[in-house]
Amino acid sequence: MQDKIENNMVAAKFEAGEDVIENLNTLVQKYSIKSGFIEMGIGMVKNLKIGYWNINKYDELYIEERCELVAFHGSIADDKNRFHIHIGVARKDHQLYGGHFFSGVADPLMEVKITRFDTVKFTRKYNEKSTLNELEIK
Repeated sequence: MQDKIENNMVAAKFEAGEDVIENLNTLVQKYSIKSGFIEMGIGMVKNLKIGYWNINKYDELYIEERCELVAFHGSIADDKNRFHIHIGVARKDHQLYGGHFFSGVADPLMEVKITRFDTVKFTRKYNEKSTLNELEIK
């Protein structure tokens, strides 16, 4: 992985074969990101696990083949449920798939931009009505 920070913006390039969540965790630690947004991601991923929230559980989909990223964004909270990321990908036949991002591997690369907040604090709190760990902004 290559990465740099300027002001509160982190730019990173994930190399082929690198685990996306592992790299995001590394960036969070390296740059002391307690709260922030994953603004965007471009590139390609494989071994992708995504989910669709279906009332109290995720319906999961696994895509082994390499896919083109068409959307990658989310939030980072100072919580055990650190990341909430959504992803959209295109397969080689141009079919689109998307949902909640669980895991994936860069192939051949991914470029990511993260914005870190210094005074805004994000946490997550379980909401019985939605059955979700929802973002709380303080």
